[in-house]
Amino acid sequence: MAASHIFRLGTIKGKNGVLVALQHNKRTLQLERGGSANIDATRTSLNYCLASDGTPQDIATHAKVQMLKAGIESPRKNGVMAIEVLFSLPIDRHKQDTKPFFTDCYGWVKQTFEGELLSFDVHLDESAPHAHAIILPLIDGKMQGNKLMGGHGNLMRLINLFHNEVAKNYGLSRSDKKRLNEADKQSIVKLVLSRLKADSVMLSGVWACVRDAISSDPMPYAQMLGIDKPQQANIKVIKSFIDIKRSKGKGSFIT
Repeated sequence: MAASHIFRLGTIKGKNGVLVALQHNKRTLQLERGGSANIDATRTSLNYCLASDGTPQDIATHAKVQMLKAGIESPRKNGVMAIEVLFSLPIDRHKQDTKPFFTDCYGWVKQTFEGELLSFDVHLDESAPHAHAIILPLIDGKMQGNKLMGGHGNLMRLINLFHNEVAKNYGLSRSDKKRLNEADKQSIVKLVLSRLKADSVMLSGVWACVRDAISSDPMPYAQMLGIDKPQQANIKVIKSFIDIKRSKGKGSFIT
């Protein structure tokens, strides 16, 4: 069976949400470093950028300037400030050259999404090779994040489109999400929360949102944290992934 890939869409909200997301993606958050972090600092030098390799502050300032040019001085308090697209490969792909895949992901984002691509960062210093694309949803002089996100139907359309145009070319299948019974689900939730006790995400302003998302669907977080052995929670498969590193700046992913 072909290994599965992961594709997620997320919103970035809050006055400083874009800056904080960029700080994570550019690895400038000091709290994310250290022995208890999920980031392997010895591999961070392997990360690379395919778009906008400026500093988080410079890119975030550019986004605000673009909004000001469009006459948007005070965005809505809970408005979508950016869209984040997440691509992930299976854990074992660290042993392979993943750059062709992520280069195609970059091209696909440019071709598929309206708005301005602010950054595209590839991370090779966590459990699974993955990439983050951050898009400023400024379209026709208006912030249209909700339009880019759409609903569940739009997500499924994009999942199918990405699979047909990119993922299947690399022998990847769609992610296989198996439904957990309640006991197994709660076991995974406890394992994930326990692993995060020393993680900076618990100090984040969006921790309550992250915690609720973990409780709703713990499998993606388990994959990212390396909790992938069936006997750990008496389940057969854990195949999903999502990056949860956030500190201040509200946002959420749809799966």
